[in-house]
Amino acid sequence: MRLKTKQKATFPKHNKSRTHDKAIERIDAPAIMVYPMSMHIGAPAKPLVEVGSSVKVGTLIGEAQGFISANVYSSVSGEVISIEEREVLSGIHTCVIVKNDGSYVEEPPFPEAGDNVAPDMVPELIRRAGISGMGGATFPTDVKMRPPKDKKIDTLILNGAECEPYSTSDFRTMVEYADEIMEGVRVIDGVLNVDKVYIGIEDNAVEAGEALKKAAKGYDKVEIKVLEAKYPQGSEKQLIENCTGRQVPSGGLPADIGCVVSNVGTFQAIYRAVRLGKPMVERVTTVTGTPIADPKNLLVRIGTPIDDVIDICGGFQEAPRKVIHGGPMMGKTIKDGAIPISKGTTHITFLTAQEVDDEERMDCIRCSECINVCPVSLQPILISNAYERGDIEKAEQLGAMDCIECGNCSFICPSKIPLLDNIRKAKTAIKQNTKAV
Repeated sequence: MRLKTKQKATFPKHNKSRTHDKAIERIDAPAIMVYPMSMHIGAPAKPLVEVGSSVKVGTLIGEAQGFISANVYSSVSGEVISIEEREVLSGIHTCVIVKNDGSYVEEPPFPEAGDNVAPDMVPELIRRAGISGMGGATFPTDVKMRPPKDKKIDTLILNGAECEPYSTSDFRTMVEYADEIMEGVRVIDGVLNVDKVYIGIEDNAVEAGEALKKAAKGYDKVEIKVLEAKYPQGSEKQLIENCTGRQVPSGGLPADIGCVVSNVGTFQAIYRAVRLGKPMVERVTTVTGTPIADPKNLLVRIGTPIDDVIDICGGFQEAPRKVIHGGPMMGKTIKDGAIPISKGTTHITFLTAQEVDDEERMDCIRCSECINVCPVSLQPILISNAYERGDIEKAEQLGAMDCIECGNCSFICPSKIPLLDNIRKAKTAIKQNTKAV
């Protein structure tokens, strides 16, 4: 069944056709690998290796610090040649640099893994494997799978609504690894014992729905929700409402209304950690955009510098003007190809000069379009104005912290006001003010 949902959205061009039908290709890693100790929301991992240390595929090189953090593993075998501060996607962080010996010798699997893992051991294996949300948010997954004891979780939602333009990594994962995804669902259902499992996909991904439906045959809890292809259909709060009719309260979490939501790729990683004893060392990433000669969906070892996947995709057929980690709506512009593929790298998008709109910013014309398309009913222009005049308290009062950073407001703004950038900066300032109190 195809569900028609509320507007509160934009409809950017999908731009998925060049990689939609391309099967996932596994690639070798380059000679030098870069592992940021912060590839997740929360505290950075602490390096456990030294320069000169030998590592294997699956060697723990960074240990989680605190409740919200994640382990980091080497995805190749070789030697640690440097531990240094480098600029990566989330800023300047400690990175472990490994010289790949090309042999890919693996560590033994986790001994507790297998077909009969006790439910209380599952979150621990997920934490040990270093799994964080693979849809781009990178929240440590084990925390989601340990809901507070006073929260009854009755609904599990798989996020396959890949609404960001250009990305097909989730789509290809659903088509090609549906059985592994569904086994990951069964693992988590064994922990949470939910009443219902929804899988949300957009109506431009029907093949994925068919593959998942086949993999879920006989599993009566599962229902495929085919949703309208719009942006941001894959936002957690919107997906919950469109699948269940429930609304997450302002400042609340999905667990407050009995739901747990995770990306489809995350469930595949859960299967591999709990059943096979494998840590998170690779992910599917789409490398695409008009400048790329041969765009692909790649199974990439985490730590691979972006420059190296460009060569695998045939290089450039014309010079790119802009490189985005992610897509044009929510992604972050990057200026250094040495930044590595990390746990949240769903896709890398390259845009031409013609595709990059360089129109100058103008004064707000009070069209209200940013308000009309905000999926959480905020007033983006007012939050942006408050930030620009330094009134952080007002920005907080206007609900800046409820922004899901979808980018609809910036996309629709005819005056080219950097609304999303300003709201992100406002949220950072609010957090800093909170810490200072």
